[in-house]
Amino acid sequence: MDDPALDPSDHDRALRGLARINRLSFAGRAHLPALALAAGRSGGGGRAAAGVRVLDVGAGSGDGAVSLALAAKRRGVAVKLVLADISPRAVEAGRNRAAQAGLDAEGVVVDAVGGAGTLPAADLAVCSLFLHHLTEVQALAVLGNMRESVSEVGGVVSVNDLRRGAWGSVLANTVPRMVTRSPVVHTDAAISARAAWTASELLDLAARAGMSGARVHPCFPARMTLVWSAA
Repeated sequence: MDDPALDPSDHDRALRGLARINRLSFAGRAHLPALALAAGRSGGGGRAAAGVRVLDVGAGSGDGAVSLALAAKRRGVAVKLVLADISPRAVEAGRNRAAQAGLDAEGVVVDAVGGAGTLPAADLAVCSLFLHHLTEVQALAVLGNMRESVSEVGGVVSVNDLRRGAWGSVLANTVPRMVTRSPVVHTDAAISARAAWTASELLDLAARAGMSGARVHPCFPARMTLVWSAA
């Protein structure tokens, strides 16, 4: 999935396969507690008519962000999505998905590992199933950039990712083959399970990225969510 030389048709198939897996595992809902916290900071239903500005880092096809926004809408919380990804193809797919769902979404092509000021400001910066693709140095950079994106407005960071362990490895080697024919997803899932962080490792990364006081809680299935507040 990270190979820039990946054939566009294979990339599209992989994005659809991952979206299907994320939908079945309710991945988008992992950020709801952080969204509620951010909404409370910005006036209950968001900053005036603009809503809570939610930045999805490594958004892929935008399925997680769209799922989160729709869940927020059902709860009376207005959301303005900003879909950030290094792949222009993924950003386009994300904006199309959001438009089909009747949502307002901005697309940003950006390398989240870049230096300070790389990511736009947001009330809530989320990252779903992306951090395990990165080296330790890259993960620290992404977390630091997410912290910076919310710091000015006293916002919230929420990171949902795989939790390394035997059960996660079993799921990664079986579930993708049941729900998608994409060989890219099959390979990516197995590699991802081995590369995932533990909860203590994720907490350590967050602290080193300037997010002391962050908390991690386990969530379905074999995943975890880290939440940190700038205020």
